[in-house]
Amino acid sequence: MFGFPQGLLGEQAGIRCKDGGFRFGLRERVRSRRGEKRSKTTRPCCEPLEERALMATGDYVLTGYQWSNPARITYSIAPDGVYWGHGTNTLNAYFNSTIGSNGVWQRQIARALATWQSVANINIVQVADGPYDEDTRGLSQGDPRFGDIRFGGYAYANNQTTLAATAFPPPQGWTIAGDVQINTSLKYKVGGGDYDLYSVMLHETGHSLGLDHSTNPVEVMNGTYQGVRTTLAAGDIAGIQAIYGARQLDVYQSKGYGLSSSVPIDLSPMLVSASTSTASSASLTKIGDVEWFSFVAPNYASGSWQATASASNLSLLSPKITVYDAAGNVLGQAANPTAWGDDVSAAMKSVTAGQRYFIAVTGATGDVFDTGAYQLSVTLSGKPTAPAPAPATSVPVTPPVTIPVTPPVTPPVTAPVTIPAPVYPSQTNYVAPDRLEPNDTFSTASRLGKVSQGTVYGLNLNTGSDLDYFTFQTSTGGSLQFTAAGTTIVVYNTRGKVLAQGAGVVNVSAARNATLIVRTQSPNSAPVASYTLTIAPKPVAPRQVNIGKAAPKPAPKVVARVVAKPMARLARQEVVASGFSAHFVTAGGWTGTMKTSSKV
Repeated sequence: MFGFPQGLLGEQAGIRCKDGGFRFGLRERVRSRRGEKRSKTTRPCCEPLEERALMATGDYVLTGYQWSNPARITYSIAPDGVYWGHGTNTLNAYFNSTIGSNGVWQRQIARALATWQSVANINIVQVADGPYDEDTRGLSQGDPRFGDIRFGGYAYANNQTTLAATAFPPPQGWTIAGDVQINTSLKYKVGGGDYDLYSVMLHETGHSLGLDHSTNPVEVMNGTYQGVRTTLAAGDIAGIQAIYGARQLDVYQSKGYGLSSSVPIDLSPMLVSASTSTASSASLTKIGDVEWFSFVAPNYASGSWQATASASNLSLLSPKITVYDAAGNVLGQAANPTAWGDDVSAAMKSVTAGQRYFIAVTGATGDVFDTGAYQLSVTLSGKPTAPAPAPATSVPVTPPVTIPVTPPVTPPVTAPVTIPAPVYPSQTNYVAPDRLEPNDTFSTASRLGKVSQGTVYGLNLNTGSDLDYFTFQTSTGGSLQFTAAGTTIVVYNTRGKVLAQGAGVVNVSAARNATLIVRTQSPNSAPVASYTLTIAPKPVAPRQVNIGKAAPKPAPKVVARVVAKPMARLARQEVVASGFSAHFVTAGGWTGTMKTSSKV
């Protein structure tokens, strides 16, 4: 044991009414800061421990508080000079003079937060701070002026036993939730000294995320400083996962893609119609994980290109990116292991149309900065070929429907320490699910909205049995033509009745505001890559005019008369062929019989 056995973490010298409330996320004192009047909290100063004991186990104790948006918990370091705790923040000057101004102490704070991020289903993001006092009026989470969790410090008066004080997650005060107050009258070092900064910050940020003190001395969340900590204990991990859950596979990995080079995440479809393809909501779940991406260079590709892994504003991940050709040769690589939550780009001088390329993303540090959310983008220098314009018709043409890429959301995977060279897929026509999956059933059909004419690019049928369903509402009545080259098309109404089916092209007559469902499937057992679905008015055949011939005799004028029940009223008149009789029900529920006769 190093330091003082009585040096309590996460509270102000034990459980004290006036300021001990800080540990419990409670505040009773009244403060006037720069003319600002503050009111008392209505809650008691010291919350009974018995209430929290209901959420305790032998290994961890929960506070009952947590962040409402764990996918993006932000933090920042408050500037010196703002009001903090019982004094003025001097944290930056203190650590710069005692540890150094080269970013070492800032990394220890980030490392502590990244340690919790590495085992829980959360992502933590560093943001800028500003000249705002602690607990300034504002949002408890998501305030744009500073982080959800803020770090500051001052010299505690006559207190050499309390290392730091931390507020629990919301609701606490105004914006004080999660904030950390560090006692700068004590001596902090990195990796030793009186008090190891990382070990203290690891404990305090556990409070910031919702954990209370543990009675187990081997755990980080034990209330007494026990010396240098290098990792979390099993009870610490169980506690944080009881609040937020364990890290989850991301949306691609959960479907089996990206876990190996033989089944990578395919970026090809979007490159058909755009020079940049982005896989959003990707994530590295464990230290050492590797996530694989791939694409086939389109016909327009030429010149230089680059691949970028971006973690900024998404997590504390320090990404590393490696680019291979199909033979396993390294074409480019980029990493910055001294940074966290940053972006790295690998630039390649040339690309060959029709060739497949592989991209591996992993962590750059081999420690807790190896996990977190990110996105992967490929950008080509060439320009895609514009699709052929739709044929002119007499029907007004509206702009194509733009289908938003709905990337998914976050997160476990095994991976080798040394990245192996990629294995080219055994399928010669490898196709990954497109961005609209899953849309394999009526209930999960991709909604296209209200359409008179539109085009959906970059679609894939990744297996011979894959189905793609789309649903939309017609904006005008008439005949529509559906085109999806290389597929079999089936069109249904909302009752599941087949209105039309065929190979590549079908036509359907529909009323205005009708809801239609379109299904595409492979015509055989092979996948279909990068097909396009087009919905447009059916082209009108040119009208034939007979010159020099007498005009045809007009059709007999048709007159309708109605035989109906007394007091009945027609909702609308119908004109039918001469001599036809029919029973009908109008929109108003009136029934009757219509008979017709002809007069010339």
